[in-house]
Amino acid sequence: MKKNLIIASMILLIQLLAFFITPFATFYATYISPIYVNTIGRLMSIFPFSVFEFVVIGLIIGLIYLIIKAKSITYIIRYLLIIVLIFTCTCGINYKRASIVETLDIELVAYTNDDLQLLCDYIVEQLNQIEIEEISELQITSEAKITMNDIIPGYYPTAKSLLFSHLMTLSNLTGIYSPFTIEANYNQEMPLFQKPFTICHELSHLQGYMVESDANFIAYLACINSDNSYFNYSGYLIAFIYISNALYRYGMDVSSYYNQLSDDIYQDLVENKQFWNQNDTLASITDTINDTYLKANSVSEGTGSYNIIVDYIYSYCYKYQLL
Repeated sequence: MKKNLIIASMILLIQLLAFFITPFATFYATYISPIYVNTIGRLMSIFPFSVFEFVVIGLIIGLIYLIIKAKSITYIIRYLLIIVLIFTCTCGINYKRASIVETLDIELVAYTNDDLQLLCDYIVEQLNQIEIEEISELQITSEAKITMNDIIPGYYPTAKSLLFSHLMTLSNLTGIYSPFTIEANYNQEMPLFQKPFTICHELSHLQGYMVESDANFIAYLACINSDNSYFNYSGYLIAFIYISNALYRYGMDVSSYYNQLSDDIYQDLVENKQFWNQNDTLASITDTINDTYLKANSVSEGTGSYNIIVDYIYSYCYKYQLL
């Protein structure tokens, strides 16, 4: 019991420090977290498959073994506390760091529906100007490391597709970061245009940006600034989805924006919607779990934090006078 109290006290102390002292969390994310990436992350990169899946299976088997064999609530609690401690050290603290917009000195500005319409016009214009080149999945994982390094310099292991990608599809998940193996994982089954953005999103977690709004915005910047046209396409198209959805929530008619898109782009959006609508068996359960998980890590918006990318993109465009 004494050991459990020590571990629990360590977790609480670290969380309190990160929660109340943002510079501490930012320092940790900037200088300590890269150590995990450069050690554990590099080690895991030796394996061509995601080690994370097997670690999860092992953790579940270990818990079942303790419940059946050990029959000691003390050992079970210690087992779970150690898992929480590892999570706290490898990524939990990073939820409290300064956001990417603070790092990039981007002031968030308020906008009206008219402003949002201008932003959507801008994104549609960028999309229609892209001459899309064919790209393989191997090229995507390779280019993601290059373009992410241009945005946030550092070591990036190759993102890995999951063997259990279909389970992610059923849960409406595109990617997941592993705090135990320091790996960026993605759903191999999802539409191709989502992969560059998703992989950059997951890689941003390895650089200490755990909040989803930050990861989304970093992925957007990485994609639109890439030398690869397919990455540009992925970044702008996913931005279009977020922005048009925001306009729709505000009661605006978005059909005119869809009508401005080329047939190929429109077809990608149709196929994307059909893909996720046909495979959402566990979506509501997963969304609830994810929402609870994010709020438990001081992300008050929960899964709504994904949509903050619209605020970030508008403020970015406003700062650099792109509209």
